[in-house]
Amino acid sequence: MSTVSDISQSQASEGSGIDSRRFSGEPLLLRLDLATSAFYASLKDEESKRLMEIVARAANLDIANRPATKKELKKYKKPGYSDNTRNVETKYRAKEERLLKSGTFDPQWGLKWLLSYVVLVDSSVFITNSALRLCEITEEWLDALAKDVCEISDSISELKQVLEDARTELASIQLLSDKLPGKFNSACSLLFGGDLRQMHIDPYLPKWVTALQGHDLSAGVEPANFDLMSLTEAQSCVDGIVDLNSTCTCCGSFDIRIHKLAPVNDLGLAPVCVYKFDRQTMKDIEELTLLFEHDIIMHMRENMVIEATLYKLANGQHFIDSVTMVWPSYTPLDYVTLL
Repeated sequence: MSTVSDISQSQASEGSGIDSRRFSGEPLLLRLDLATSAFYASLKDEESKRLMEIVARAANLDIANRPATKKELKKYKKPGYSDNTRNVETKYRAKEERLLKSGTFDPQWGLKWLLSYVVLVDSSVFITNSALRLCEITEEWLDALAKDVCEISDSISELKQVLEDARTELASIQLLSDKLPGKFNSACSLLFGGDLRQMHIDPYLPKWVTALQGHDLSAGVEPANFDLMSLTEAQSCVDGIVDLNSTCTCCGSFDIRIHKLAPVNDLGLAPVCVYKFDRQTMKDIEELTLLFEHDIIMHMRENMVIEATLYKLANGQHFIDSVTMVWPSYTPLDYVTLL
């Protein structure tokens, strides 16, 4: 995976980058491009080609940004076209040198970026079936590259481990996106002044009244996208955990990194140890505990990151609402900007 563009923002793991200068002959970018073009030509259906185009763009190998023309590449290494061959190699070597000025060639970092930021934000593939198919296409592509590009074959086992993690976590993230922040956190948001309370017109009204008031029939506007929860239901969710007269403070929007999962307690909630994560320093800055239901923690993985608004109650308990994103555990957060 040749993600050398914009990689200057990456703090790649020490020793993880590959110095392509130790390989003589054809430029690395040219070898990657030729192998990718051959693989793309072997694809039969349009959906596979569409997904491969997403992969190629992420890897700096898309057709639109090729240094050489299609005509030049057809003549490459053909008898009688030695000048063309030298010209193609010169163009690719120049582009490769420009890219390497801002970073290094790190297949693992690039693959993690593709299967996190690109899949979740920068393309339209975040539907479980499409995301999983993109993982399949990527694995087939890497296998094809490994036959001709030694820089890829040297790290193929590590690359396939990233793919295996992605297959599991992308499916889990879609489920988490539907379920978070969970009943307990939603109840706190409604009762103690979070975003959910502001979205409700009046928490004391019956559900059907709230639904009608949030639905402008004449304009055809759909109700707000949140689960309606009555005051009684909310009080039941926090019973025995938080005093109903408690006050809360909004701490702000944060990256919240999952550190350690725990079993569900007698109240039906699992205490999850998390850290507030600072992307500027790439360090955890504060440890705290959040509470989630079993149907949520069963999809969580350590080191996943939740972007959400964080609150602190008077008794010290924290809760979240306004979840904007869930990132896989392998996401290179040094690149991804806070949404």
